[in-house]
Amino acid sequence: MSRPSPPPAAVPLRVGVLILPTGPWRESERAWRLTEDLGFAHAWTFDHIAWRDLADAPWYAAVPTLAAAARATSRITLGTLVSTPNFRHPVTLAKDFVALDELSDGRMVLGLGAGAPAGPDATVLGSEVEDPRLRHQRFGEFVELTDRLLTQHRTTHQGRHYTARDARMTPGCRQRPRMPLAVAAAGPRALRLAARHADIWVTNGRSGDGGRLAPVAEGTTLARQIAEFGRACAAAGRPPSAVRRLVLDVNRADSPLRSAAAFEERAHHYAALGFTDLVIPFPRREPPFQADLGVLERIAGQVLPHLPPAGPLPPVPPPPKGTP
Repeated sequence: MSRPSPPPAAVPLRVGVLILPTGPWRESERAWRLTEDLGFAHAWTFDHIAWRDLADAPWYAAVPTLAAAARATSRITLGTLVSTPNFRHPVTLAKDFVALDELSDGRMVLGLGAGAPAGPDATVLGSEVEDPRLRHQRFGEFVELTDRLLTQHRTTHQGRHYTARDARMTPGCRQRPRMPLAVAAAGPRALRLAARHADIWVTNGRSGDGGRLAPVAEGTTLARQIAEFGRACAAAGRPPSAVRRLVLDVNRADSPLRSAAAFEERAHHYAALGFTDLVIPFPRREPPFQADLGVLERIAGQVLPHLPPAGPLPPVPPPPKGTP
């Protein structure tokens, strides 16, 4: 009689770095190489046409940036936080990431999010989807079709928001059956979508003004989201522990880059909540994310080797009354 497989060994909190695509490559390359050399687990970039604070400043495209980063590194996992339907189409996005997965020798993660309801990304192609229900429907179709495209060699789809006619993805992802999907979700409907499709669930906490203000990751919000994600996974028939849980800490007023000690305290708190992954900004010489590069180096040398694994997930509570 075969014995049951032992539970997987606990893995220390994986820490990654968010690198804004703002500088010429001769400067940015040093950030990507240093992030890998310091021993961080993953490195990410935003995928925008233009971004909040830096809308009129230099900003380079995510896909070629990741292509260059893939060739400049050899170990670290790479990805977007996040690509959105505001200006991306699933067919072209999937085709780009099949190539990126090959260029990186299977180190790519595709991060997906609904995108802000207003701003340059939302309006650049001449249309806006302000209605929350329509935006969620579009995001759901975006995630589901992208998942199919990355898994199949040919896909045909006719939906409300997207069409794909015999879309070819040969030879497909280097990673099988496809590269991991990191799905950003905060509200109940998006959490249910992430529970069905995500290999990594992503949250940055809470953003004000419908996502137009900089997000804040704080304990009460994150604990509530963890509980809601657990319920969504249970409803989808997946154990919550089967999905990695990533918190993006880009807090402005209380930065994780204030000191190595501040980062260590924050990292232990996130692990205790049940997060498996943490991403912090790469220090910049100017706002946003202005910080001393030496802090990142001390985090890598003094804190990363001693991080705890994610703590046990809380029991899945019943949904609040009135929850759809």
